[in-house]
Amino acid sequence: MPTLFLQLSLVLVLATILGIGAKALKQPLILAYIFTGVVISLFGIFKQIDHGALDIFSNLGIAFLLFLVGIELKIDDLKLVGRTAILTGLAQIFFTALVGFILIAGLGFGPIASAYMAIAITFSSTVIIIKLLTEKHDLKSLYGKVTVGYLLVQDFAAILALMFLSGFGNQGGITLSAISLIFLKGAFLVGLAYIGGRTFLKILFSWTSASVELLFVSAIAWAFLMSAVGVEFGFSIAIGAFLAGVAIASSPYRIQISARVKPLRDFFTIIFFILLGASMSAGASQVLLSHVILLSLFILVGKPLIVMAVMLTLGFRNRTSFLVAITGAQISEFSLILVASGFSIGHVSAPAVSLVAAVGIVTITLSSYLILHGDRVYREVEKYLSRALPEKPHDPYVINREKLSDHVILVGAEQMGWDILEFLKHQIKKDIKGKKDLAFGDRLVVVDFNPELTRNLTAEGFNAVFGDISDPEVLEELEFSKARLIIVTDPDVDDTHHLIKFAKGKDFGGVIVATTYWIHDAVSLYEMGADYVVVPEEIGGAHIAHVLDENWTDLAKIKKMRARNFDKLLSHKIF
Repeated sequence: MPTLFLQLSLVLVLATILGIGAKALKQPLILAYIFTGVVISLFGIFKQIDHGALDIFSNLGIAFLLFLVGIELKIDDLKLVGRTAILTGLAQIFFTALVGFILIAGLGFGPIASAYMAIAITFSSTVIIIKLLTEKHDLKSLYGKVTVGYLLVQDFAAILALMFLSGFGNQGGITLSAISLIFLKGAFLVGLAYIGGRTFLKILFSWTSASVELLFVSAIAWAFLMSAVGVEFGFSIAIGAFLAGVAIASSPYRIQISARVKPLRDFFTIIFFILLGASMSAGASQVLLSHVILLSLFILVGKPLIVMAVMLTLGFRNRTSFLVAITGAQISEFSLILVASGFSIGHVSAPAVSLVAAVGIVTITLSSYLILHGDRVYREVEKYLSRALPEKPHDPYVINREKLSDHVILVGAEQMGWDILEFLKHQIKKDIKGKKDLAFGDRLVVVDFNPELTRNLTAEGFNAVFGDISDPEVLEELEFSKARLIIVTDPDVDDTHHLIKFAKGKDFGGVIVATTYWIHDAVSLYEMGADYVVVPEEIGGAHIAHVLDENWTDLAKIKKMRARNFDKLLSHKIF
């Protein structure tokens, strides 16, 4: 045991060093962990380690990973991602798997291994993509929302695939009776999780919620119980853990539980990826470099082309389609888990696992830079894309654009923007009262990337534009040279920089009011040419101090403000 502890310590030290290097190169940490496994395998560190203990750690890592995915992945979320995300996700999975199967089978792999690998490469890494989009401040952009939506669809498909395939672990083969039995067992397990979440967990968590520690223990106990039942039914422990997480997803305690479980997940999944990297050496000698290059090129080029074709078919413009497409130019941690599960069952060979892992290293590394510099890449290829894929004629973004004059442009009409919109609505109606040649939409244009919001505003008579202010085609129609006021409630400083630069280039001479989260960003916006910058946190702090000052001698008065403020917030819910 001391030897195991010492060697594990050395492995984690190496993972830390490689992790620091990965962060410096702006690469996902998953690559550092896989490389750690490769390095220790080359030096033979794992030869004298009890693999049984490490396998338990690895399985716990996947179980905790899927437990958290279940907590954060509500079934109802599929209703919210929209038609575009669902169609894009499903179409991408189907066509990528189809072409991938033909390509992989052509490389000499058997039909079952080809099917595993083809399904595996359809998935893109939700964790990596969301992290990169957050760094770019593009998570709330139009293409960011579509991307997150279709990734959600992929995650559901990945879980279903893992659940289906893990059911063959104790089966003699893939037969109709075996498939039927898996579906019956799966339905029972899902039903058990659903009933447990609706009844048992509510009582349990109400008893344990007084102590955060006890709440955490009870949640882990539930996850282990469901995992044990899943194993008894022939599934992996990860599937039971996932369903345990889904049962907690609607609980009011999900945030506290998730926060406590994440450190466990992080530690044990590190062991999984290290072991995966170590296992690559087993079949690495049989993996051809040409296979790695060919499959990587398909994921880096072919897979995005499939997504882009789907997006264009759905009516999106070239830029949005391109930016959504390049986010999927890598494989997911689910891809590695899927082929690892196939290897443990005996459906996939060691060379196949090594090939997928190698492709994962290549595509995750290159796609990270591709996503971070997507706008720059698009500008380089835009002229070639426009020749190959000429933009289809589309309805103008702005209705009666030629009538715009002395108008106000409001970017973002939710939350803070709603109060501003209410003021502008009344003020502009006063300004145009008695002027029969002017319509309300001639003096106010609202830009937002929430399609339901823009539909509602259009129905109310607003000149509402569904679009993204980082899209120059949208900005081109806003007639900045004739506008009197621009108000930006989007706190993304890069988007606001882009808008200010574009407006100034169009000879805009009016007033610019902007919003940002941080004081140093506010200074930057002033330097760019903004006339007034709002920092919500600063104003919020000043407002709370004002409320406390007014009620300091009788703090109970604050309780009386609750109903009024609550009703006001509800009145802002417009969809």
